[in-house]
Amino acid sequence: MRRLPSYRDEQIGVVYTPGQYPGMDDADSIRNRRRKRIFLSVVAVSLLVSLAWTLLRPAIYESRATLLVTPPVLDERLGEVSNTQHVELELQYLAGYSLLARVLEALSSQSDAAGLTISDLDEMLQAVPVASTNLVDMTARGPVKELLPVVINAWIAVYQQTHTDSIAAESASEITEAQQQLEDVGLKVAEKRQQLDRFRKEYDIVSMERNENRMYKQLSGLTDSLNKVNEEMVSARARTAAIRAAIAQGRPVVSEHGKDSLTNLEQRLTEIQEQLKEMEHEFTPHYMAIDPAIKGLVRKRDLLIEEISEKRAAGQQIALAEAEQNQASAEQSVIGLQAQLDAQKQQVMEFTTRFAEHEALQEELLQLETLYREVQNRQLQNEVNNKQLYPQIDVKEPAFLPDRPVYPDYLRDSGLSLVGSVLLGLLVLGLYDFLNRSGRHSGVTQLNPVVVNVPGMPALDQARNDLLPGAQAAAALAHPLTRELTVSEVLTLLEMSDEKSRLLMTLLLSGLRDDELLAMKTGDIDLDSAVLFVRGAGERKIAVASDVAAVISGCLPGKQPADTPIFTDGQGQPLGEMDLGALLSCAAHDAGLANPDEVTLQVLRHTYLAYLVRRGVKLSELARVAGDMLPSELAAYTTYSPPGTGVTLDSVERTYPAFANLN
Repeated sequence: MRRLPSYRDEQIGVVYTPGQYPGMDDADSIRNRRRKRIFLSVVAVSLLVSLAWTLLRPAIYESRATLLVTPPVLDERLGEVSNTQHVELELQYLAGYSLLARVLEALSSQSDAAGLTISDLDEMLQAVPVASTNLVDMTARGPVKELLPVVINAWIAVYQQTHTDSIAAESASEITEAQQQLEDVGLKVAEKRQQLDRFRKEYDIVSMERNENRMYKQLSGLTDSLNKVNEEMVSARARTAAIRAAIAQGRPVVSEHGKDSLTNLEQRLTEIQEQLKEMEHEFTPHYMAIDPAIKGLVRKRDLLIEEISEKRAAGQQIALAEAEQNQASAEQSVIGLQAQLDAQKQQVMEFTTRFAEHEALQEELLQLETLYREVQNRQLQNEVNNKQLYPQIDVKEPAFLPDRPVYPDYLRDSGLSLVGSVLLGLLVLGLYDFLNRSGRHSGVTQLNPVVVNVPGMPALDQARNDLLPGAQAAAALAHPLTRELTVSEVLTLLEMSDEKSRLLMTLLLSGLRDDELLAMKTGDIDLDSAVLFVRGAGERKIAVASDVAAVISGCLPGKQPADTPIFTDGQGQPLGEMDLGALLSCAAHDAGLANPDEVTLQVLRHTYLAYLVRRGVKLSELARVAGDMLPSELAAYTTYSPPGTGVTLDSVERTYPAFANLN
């Protein structure tokens, strides 16, 4: 049926073109039916082919068994290496041609296994080690599920029997070889011991420790004596030199023999001198010169000084003679001990050579004894518990009869076929729409549009532009925003509005779009740094002046979480774009502005951008405050730009003048 324009269409600003109504619904119906047939046909064919391929594939069953390979660990430190090597060796043997040939021979009596070849067994069977364990996972895959456990059990039985036969054969050979090796090593040990005893007796080696033998003890004693005498000689020389230096400098030198008598004389002299000093304080020099007692003390003092000088001179000679005698004695002792030490060193050098030969013989004997013990232990292990020297095979889980196939997963693959068929149908449908797109659009663009709208409703103009994206740029150039508020009107709006309306106007006069206002949160406003953080496609930072920051601070509610929208209703729900427009429209009515219905969010933002352009700001700089703008939007502001070269945004006062006069 044909659809005619209604009064409701005129209210919302729907765009119609001349001649579009006749047959319009019939053409759309035909096109939709054709698209449905294409989609269903592609889905049906694709689903049929994919389901046939899925369901016609044969079912593959899987049976498995688990073996535990316990290798012999001769050295616990090499246990991990030994385990890995033994497991890998057993895996190689399990997949070997010789073992598979024996398995095929064992299966010859089974009717289900008729016609099997070694190649079939090689493809069917697989042995895989389980990570970080000594377990081996043995699997068999094939379309005949009854045959799989039979094949795996035969594989295990043949492998175990072959392993047992191999251990028996190798054990007998190793026991004989170990017995012969033990006898040979025992003879060599006895011969080496006899050779070592003869060597010790010949060269007088009584101890296994080098320093406990006679030669080394004598050398050690001579060395200690020489070191002690050398120290005494150095000390005697130093004492002689010190005495001579003291005599040359006139310093007192006393021998140990006359030291006590000299000390007594010096003590008496000190007492007399102290008595005379006390008398000097009590008597005058004239009295002291005529007093017989004092004169006697003076004579006694002089005699003591003379006697002390004579004893010191004699003591120097005695001390020097004693020091020279001690020095000569020490030097003679050093010469004698050095001669003895040199002779002893020569003997020690010869003994060291022989002792090194003795240690070499001893090391050879030790190696032979170690080898003898190893051969003896190996022989004992072979005789007592020979099985522990070979890998042990245990069946942890026997093969089982599978109850369902492991491949393919019919239900999953059928679902994937359905999803893939639907996606293929959508892809073909999209390709069809793309190939038929250009002709449809070319026919529409040749028509002259007729726009039905209600005058004086700017919000409907915006809806009209949204419905005509192809003509939006041309409309912006042909019909720029004609309403621009004056500074006095903006000041009146700011003064007469409440806090929420004033905050809305302040952000619009900072360059924010209506969608950016809706997305702004409390955490996007940094009053300390006077910066607005705009999120979204046109993400940017807008620096505001202190006057603007003060207005914003006064309009914001109390402390709230950073993710709280700044524009909310009484229940805390965020406001929509129409709510913000209504908020501004009410403020314009309250302020008594002329034509208040024309005061929209876009008009207030346009007023701020026009102010910046009139200040000489380059059009390319507007994006720093207004975000990304279409070239057609920027071209609409060329009429406001003054003559001359444009300047940067930082070189002008970006704050709108109304804020300077706001109380």
